[in-house]
Amino acid sequence: MTNPAGQTPLAQNWDAVVMGAGPGGLAAAIHLRRGGLSVLCIEPDKFPHDRVGESLDWSGPGLLAQLGISRDSLIADKVATYKRHIEIVQPDRPAYQAQPEAWFQNPPLKFETVTLHADRKALDQRIFETACQAGVEFLWDRVTEIESDGERVTAVRTADGQCIEARWFIDASGLGARLLARKFEVPKIEYGKKKVCLWCHFETPIRTEGTTFYGNVFSDEYLSWIWEIPISPTVTSVGCVMSADFAKQQRHLGKETPQILWDALAPYARFNGLLKEQPDAAVHSAAYRSYVHTNACGPNWLMVGEAASLPDPLTANGVTAAFRHAAEGVKFILQSNERGELTARQRRIYNTNVQRMGHVFNHSIETSIYDNSIRWGLGVMPAQKIYTAFSYTVNALYTRFRPQGWLSMLCFGCMMKGVWAWMEAWALLGRVNCFLRPGLKTRHLQVAPTR
Repeated sequence: MTNPAGQTPLAQNWDAVVMGAGPGGLAAAIHLRRGGLSVLCIEPDKFPHDRVGESLDWSGPGLLAQLGISRDSLIADKVATYKRHIEIVQPDRPAYQAQPEAWFQNPPLKFETVTLHADRKALDQRIFETACQAGVEFLWDRVTEIESDGERVTAVRTADGQCIEARWFIDASGLGARLLARKFEVPKIEYGKKKVCLWCHFETPIRTEGTTFYGNVFSDEYLSWIWEIPISPTVTSVGCVMSADFAKQQRHLGKETPQILWDALAPYARFNGLLKEQPDAAVHSAAYRSYVHTNACGPNWLMVGEAASLPDPLTANGVTAAFRHAAEGVKFILQSNERGELTARQRRIYNTNVQRMGHVFNHSIETSIYDNSIRWGLGVMPAQKIYTAFSYTVNALYTRFRPQGWLSMLCFGCMMKGVWAWMEAWALLGRVNCFLRPGLKTRHLQVAPTR
């Protein structure tokens, strides 16, 4: 067991054990350590980590500031670039921007509308260094077994034979492991189709201070989309999200992973020069399906980040969700540290907030954007406005008010139900319009590829 300085701590019993050193795990470890607890973070892969998820939503800078990492320092150190707007590009059509309306940033709301793109490798390294400075210890090993007594976690065992005991346990093991969910057989609610994500990095100057989305939003039955995100002044992340069924079809045609991505980029003039200049750019891939677990905490444990829920990447809400889970969960742990167990009320609030936010973003993005009902029945611009009108507002209100009291929980509960009704009503209107005007659907199907 070693910390970053190579020292060997003797303790086998800790106040808190964090399993996983992604954004959620590192944030939780920092908050716990600053709260006075001894913290061990168990992570199989030493830093630096190479991860995707570079576009942060408008809550990101404030949540990073809570960790002691300022937006200005990230910009100055070329760890991040500004994200001032979102641009949408379609083949043979003028580009247009999708960003908060003026009322969003004007009084009385005054919500932030400038956020960040981040080089995730460098950003995660910065958060890791912050955790080290806070006094978090690290064990570079893999958790293989969870020991429990009823609903309580008592210890974890690692691949190297370590048995680590603690009062508190936080699962930040991510999408692939989901250690506590598997241990306690926690069901999950899944959204939309299984998708495949392919991405690479190109060396190129910043084209625009914003995230650019490319896609056949008029023609795709189930949307596939491409992102262009400048993660530093000289490097841009480019990737594509498509249904797993479509990716499988492409592989059956004999295409390798890089060729599938290159073919997706080919219709857009922006990428022609990049593909010619850098044809050997390394292509990475991952498969996923968005979900929310039906339970994210127990008497002395919490799940954070993708171990708790997986927001679709099109929401740009993944890193923000991980930071939020960490801050809110650790607050309850510190309040209950002497008791050694979360109260029923704390567990209910944490579970409710994780589930509500995960559900509202995944359901809304699937209903308004991925599915074709609104895009085909009402148009692309209305679909974009229907989604962003809720997403910007809910994120900003949640960040400002952080519902935990009975009144705020009630208000946010009503608001979330209203969002669900809002999305379903627009989707129904889109389907009705397609039914009454069958030429709409016919026109789209004539040009829609199978995705």
